[in-house]
Amino acid sequence: MKHKRNRPVPIIDGFGNRGAGVAFGSRAPRKRIPVTSLVNRNLIAALLTAACVTTVRAEPVTARFRGTVERAEADRIEIRRPSGSTLALRMDPKTRVYAVNETDLRAIKPESYVSVLGVAGAEPRRATAVMLYSPSERGFEAGSQPWDTAPGATLTAGWVADLQRGSPLRIALSYGGGQSTFKVPHDTPVTQLSPGEKAQLQPGAAVTVFARSDADGALTAGTIAVGRQGAVPGL
Repeated sequence: MKHKRNRPVPIIDGFGNRGAGVAFGSRAPRKRIPVTSLVNRNLIAALLTAACVTTVRAEPVTARFRGTVERAEADRIEIRRPSGSTLALRMDPKTRVYAVNETDLRAIKPESYVSVLGVAGAEPRRATAVMLYSPSERGFEAGSQPWDTAPGATLTAGWVADLQRGSPLRIALSYGGGQSTFKVPHDTPVTQLSPGEKAQLQPGAAVTVFARSDADGALTAGTIAVGRQGAVPGL
């Protein structure tokens, strides 16, 4: 009696490709995992681990400090605060300096971009300071937000949507998602902000510093508004 020879059965891989057959009764070759697949898996795992580590890092803290310049160097500024204490902050290549000059209410025009420091209360709120911005700085701090100049104070920045001359002057500011109205007494300080440079950080000049706290606890100045010829930034 003749024995029938086992016929090879064709193997079709996951991509539909027909491979060499394997006869019944024989051992199928082991499937090898390409080295490149292992490398890719290890790389993906490493990236996911790094992403998780990045997520738990604390975000920089932003704070504002006001005072007068004690001294300034290329990478450092020291200011004297209203309390009499001094504070040192770093400056880096990304530190932006803006010059602040005095002006008056007549400089406010329809569609000007301005910010108003307002006291707590119902609208129209009373303004305590007004700042105009050069065209290149429009959009600075747009919107309305609590401010740390006094309890309940706000800083509102936007475009002049309505302007009524008189005593007091009445102004409406429009910004993304809202509008706010203010009454501005004739003796309200008005200033103009424009691009400046670190050379203007002269001793005695009034400054408002927007700073961040770095990982080592040191403070780095991100934005500095410096008053010129006795002007005090309305920020």
